[in-house]
Amino acid sequence: MEKTVYTAALIGCGRIGYSLGLDRKREQPASHTMALNGNDRIKLIAGCDTDAEKLEEWHAANKGCDVFSSTDEMYEKCHPDIITIAVNEAFHKDEAVKAIGKLPRLVILEKPVALNVVEALEISSASVVFKVPVLINHERRFAEDYKLAKEYMSQIGDLQSISASLCSSMCVYNPEEESTGAYSLIHDGTHLVDAVEFFLDDVPLKDPVVTGIWKDENNCVRQFNAHFSTDKCPDVSVSMSGRSKFFSFEIVINGTLGRICLGNGFLKLYKRGESPFYTGFHSLLSDKSVHVPKKTLYFANMIQNAVDFLDGDCALKSTVKTGIQDLAVLEEIKMNLL
Repeated sequence: MEKTVYTAALIGCGRIGYSLGLDRKREQPASHTMALNGNDRIKLIAGCDTDAEKLEEWHAANKGCDVFSSTDEMYEKCHPDIITIAVNEAFHKDEAVKAIGKLPRLVILEKPVALNVVEALEISSASVVFKVPVLINHERRFAEDYKLAKEYMSQIGDLQSISASLCSSMCVYNPEEESTGAYSLIHDGTHLVDAVEFFLDDVPLKDPVVTGIWKDENNCVRQFNAHFSTDKCPDVSVSMSGRSKFFSFEIVINGTLGRICLGNGFLKLYKRGESPFYTGFHSLLSDKSVHVPKKTLYFANMIQNAVDFLDGDCALKSTVKTGIQDLAVLEEIKMNLL
């Protein structure tokens, strides 16, 4: 039986929408365009961007698609099964609510859900009213290395601690950019928090104790540590630095019988074993029995989840609900940074 080919339209032809797919150092596909085009169950039919130069560049690479400079114009002329929204955070709420009102079969929304919980709840409400599901691109939920790490958690005993850290040169929080989201707490922090909650089976992080706050001469937060405790794991920490001259994203999960270390470009698994260093002791030894995938397929798997969901074969793996939960954590942290 021939399977349905779902039509798709892209709103936002910038970095995550298109140009990251041209980065030869990144695992591909690394953009919505390349991921949509790479799935034989999807036909990309339209692109939309208010930036004429970006739209022209995108159209040159997607000649069979129609292009539009506004979503109003696009919705007048095409009615895709999937609407993918890859615009700046400040426009997520308006574009998502508008897209949902056009009754596609699915909306794919770039992370974070919105600038804040209030706006995210408007998207959630529209999704319920119009019965249009929304898939959030928190990509690590779809990545093969993160899925393997979560499966491996059953091998490391009882959870003792989870430590998640992000280092970059971008300001962690700037109060003057509240209306744009142009700071890493929301831009990258949403990934960090979502990954931690993924490993905790979406047990919510609440009531953070925030320490180590460091602000620059412009009153921008450049560093903090947030500590949480949950029934599933007694010691959870989320730390971010905007003072670093490098970029790193790392999560360390300690159990009573092992450890998992993972981040951008690596996954290391350790289990308790007889120590090669001390007689009568046990140490953590690298577990060579587990095959670590060379490709994470983070973007391709996200799009495949969309197809499988539309086929009725599975649920969405990243939802508005979990996305709102992430924003709630970030807002609690932010209140402690002011």
